[in-house]
Parts: sequence; structure tokens; C-alpha cells
Amino acid sequence: MSNKWTTVDLLRHARHDWLNQLQLIKANLSLGRTERAKEIMNEVIELSREESRISNLKTPNLSEYLLTYNWLKHPVKLYGKVNGESGDFSLFEEELLHTTKEVCDVLNNSISGYDEYSLTVTFDPAALRVCYTFQGALTDEKDTYEVLRNIFSTHKSMLLIESYNQENKCYFDIQLTS
Repeated sequence: MSNKWTTVDLLRHARHDWLNQLQLIKANLSLGRTERAKEIMNEVIELSREESRISNLKTPNLSEYLLTYNWLKHPVKLYGKVNGESGDFSLFEEELLHTTKEVCDVLNNSISGYDEYSLTVTFDPAALRVCYTFQGALTDEKDTYEVLRNIFSTHKSMLLIESYNQENKCYFDIQLTS
């Protein structure tokens, strides 16, 4: 990893995130917004479950990257998602980590303006597939889309099943093969 976290760094960031969520809940409760406080609690529970599924992909370096990426200040927010229960992606970890870093680098250098940008990496353990979905405006959408297609095409264990580029959205569906 380019940024090696110490145990203290990890605990500090995790504690900071939890305190932010607790403060939101507390503030909403003190304003009598119990429904909103319940919504926030449910969001925190679902995020924790999703992080648990990411942590159980048997890809420690990729999981670390996905779970800590947003702690640094990047214009594109990165989200990991697992459809169903976690599976074993250990055979593909190196290529997935390299690909995800490459895609993030390209996107962070290809955005236009100060809108919200997100990249969601969705794992489907049952089908051994991974989808990359980017939301946001790109400076040169067509060229960036082609660069991203080429990234996925260069890896031997990745077969690009489907991809499209629509206004403010790029999508890539990858079948993993051994």
C-alpha cells in the first residue's frame, strides 16, 4: 500500500467516523427528530454490515484499500459493495487491487468541476463478477471511458462482459476467470 496505516491511525480514523455518526444521532434526538435518528442508526448498521462483507472477501490488501480510501482527501469517493454473502476473491486480489487503484487514479484526474463523484465497486461472489460504476461528470468523457475500457482489457483474469457510457455514468461488468 502506498500509505501504510499504523494501528493508532486506524483507531483514530474509525473513532472519528463513529463519533461523527453518534453526534448526528444525538443532535437529531435533541431536536426531537427521532425518525431521522433511527434512519441514521439504520444507515450506520448497514454500512457496518457492508464493511464486514468487504472484510470477508479474503482479500486483505484490497479490503484495506476499499475501507480506508475515503479517509484521504480524494475528489472521487470510493464505495465497496458485496451482493449476497462474502465470497473468496483471493485468487484475484492482486489484479483487482491494481485495477481499482488504476481506475481511481484515472477518474481522480479526469473529473470536471466540484460536483460529487463516486465509484462503486460491487462484488458478486456467486457469479465471480465485479462491477465498477462511476457517477459524475468527466472532463473528456469519451476518452476517459476508452482509457478505462483498456485498463480492464489488459488483465488476463478479467473478461469485460458489458460496459457503457451514458451522461455522467460509466459502467463496467467484469467476469473473473482463472
